[in-house]
Amino acid sequence: MKSSPELRKLLDTCEALQQIRTKMTDPDVSKDTRTRLRQQSKRKTEQLTRDLKSYHFSGPLAEVMESYPLAPDHFLILSVMLQRQMRCENPALEGRLILASIFESAYDVLAKVDLLHPESPLRASGLVVLENDEEQPEDLLEARFVLSEEGLEGFRYEIVGAIRVPNAQRPPRREDAYSGNRELLVDLRIIHNLYQLRSERIFNEDRWNRLHNSNYEPGRTVDGRIRACWERLRNRLDKTPKAGMFPAVRMMREYSLGEEEMVMTVHLLFKELFEGNAYADIAELLRLVSRSETELIANRRLIGEAAPLRKSDILQIEPMLEGRPLTGEAHLGDWVVNYLFGAATSNTNIRPDERIDWHVYLSGMDDTQGFFQDLDAN
Repeated sequence: MKSSPELRKLLDTCEALQQIRTKMTDPDVSKDTRTRLRQQSKRKTEQLTRDLKSYHFSGPLAEVMESYPLAPDHFLILSVMLQRQMRCENPALEGRLILASIFESAYDVLAKVDLLHPESPLRASGLVVLENDEEQPEDLLEARFVLSEEGLEGFRYEIVGAIRVPNAQRPPRREDAYSGNRELLVDLRIIHNLYQLRSERIFNEDRWNRLHNSNYEPGRTVDGRIRACWERLRNRLDKTPKAGMFPAVRMMREYSLGEEEMVMTVHLLFKELFEGNAYADIAELLRLVSRSETELIANRRLIGEAAPLRKSDILQIEPMLEGRPLTGEAHLGDWVVNYLFGAATSNTNIRPDERIDWHVYLSGMDDTQGFFQDLDAN
């Protein structure tokens, strides 16, 4: 992995342009010097415009740029916020200080305040957010802004990512077939980890306990990575001749499990494997697969009695309060762990649902006489 010299050039140009414009605000600068600085500022702005158009973003920032093209002024603000994030313990900056650092006059600061408006590319994309996700303030100049976690992650990806080449020259990514069920489980685990990262950002305790701006969607870039990983998983399954025989694939198909149900199952599966703890809070599972507070409420359907996970005995719930499943803990049915890990058992030819039917049949018998009668009848 190598750093990107193109991105370094972009950021260096931004910093140089910022320094030039800061010098222009000095009242002691002579008229001739101010004229020369304006010429330098114009040249640097033109250079930034050219470099920004020719640079090929990748990763999270590429997804943002497709929906929210950034102009030079937008990128200047991102550069200011990135510098602040890296150099100061408190990364927040007032709107007036952000704009004053890149514009020469008070008139320009007032004229460009829309760059920090909630509908602007910087705010709508989630790259720049209000400090503590507060409600929209009356005065954007007084409001304090920070570079979001997604924005910082995007720059980090650009800096440490592979060397960028134009899209037309990029070799297609090779996606091999799966060698077996366990390799598929590893990919599901990776996808699960992204769900966990998204959940931590969306339902962060500090953010949850405060009012927040509805225009800001935490976890947006992680959500894109989740979709890409699911697509890659499906492509690999399509190239795997016997994928339909994998226990994980059979379980999804036979019990009509969606992506959310499978992620909840994988969470419990690996929790038991890594921690030796088979239980997880129901609320934890629902947060894991929810992208917003609204979706969290709707996802209660995933743990209802008629839901695929409950109906197939994959998920078992032990509520603290009767009739209140959200108060309880969940664990996988006894057969699920061995089934998914492909552990050898003495009855490997018996399907999981058949084992459930057998258990129900035996639990309804009062004595052995009925069993032998049914045996003779069949």
